[in-house]
Amino acid sequence: MTLKQIKRTKEFLSSLDSIQGLNQTQQFVDEIRAFYGNDFNVALKIKTWNTSDTYSTEYNTRDKIALKGFLEGYLAKECNVEIISGILDLISEGENLQDDENEIYKYILKIYHSYSGKIKFDKYIEFIVTSPQEALKINGYKITQEIICGLIAKLQSYANELLQTNKQTIPNGNRQEINFQPHINVEAKNESHLNLMATFESARQKAEDSGLSDEQYSVVIEKISELEKIAQCKESKGKRWEKVKEFMKWLAEQGIQVAGILLPVLAHTIQ
Repeated sequence: MTLKQIKRTKEFLSSLDSIQGLNQTQQFVDEIRAFYGNDFNVALKIKTWNTSDTYSTEYNTRDKIALKGFLEGYLAKECNVEIISGILDLISEGENLQDDENEIYKYILKIYHSYSGKIKFDKYIEFIVTSPQEALKINGYKITQEIICGLIAKLQSYANELLQTNKQTIPNGNRQEINFQPHINVEAKNESHLNLMATFESARQKAEDSGLSDEQYSVVIEKISELEKIAQCKESKGKRWEKVKEFMKWLAEQGIQVAGILLPVLAHTIQ
């Protein structure tokens, strides 16, 4: 996954609630389909032959829930997504800063104190954050937009480093053994990932076809997305099991219909 993909997915999520009606939803779905290509395979009520009369408010609500589930599930593939999302928010804030020295100064302090020890800042930045703002003016230091551009570049570089940490490296001592049949390893991982995706999409489709009330449907779709995030996170089975304990209590209180939808998903989550 790239920073562009994470950023665009966050943008889709932030604009989803404002999408209303046939035309807006069709345009929104077309944009998502064009961006994600074959990765986007979600069963929706909206079709090319829909009209304003046939595409009801209920259909629109269900489609938005399904789209939200897909977008959140897509982000969940990246284990560092919460940290990276925070970085992207900071970058966006910096890009939209007004040319106001006080605001720029506060922004520099925020970045430094949030990422000191994780990002290497130069001595100029360290001097700025350790000196009162008035003292900087007396000594002739200027806080400019160019400083912000440099900090944004550092944030982008750090976010890319976090993305790279998810790519497994092969130890030198094991290189020959691991590379013996690399295509088998890759195919097995791809097949496992596809099976996982298919399980969650199947659960969403079952929820769609089950005739649940709107409230039940919304809750079930949210639970599927929560479990998908846990299943795709690279944590140990024990940690994943700890996360689903509360879910098990909730599921025990639901009816057979809901259990039939979610139990297969639960099994994949804690495998």
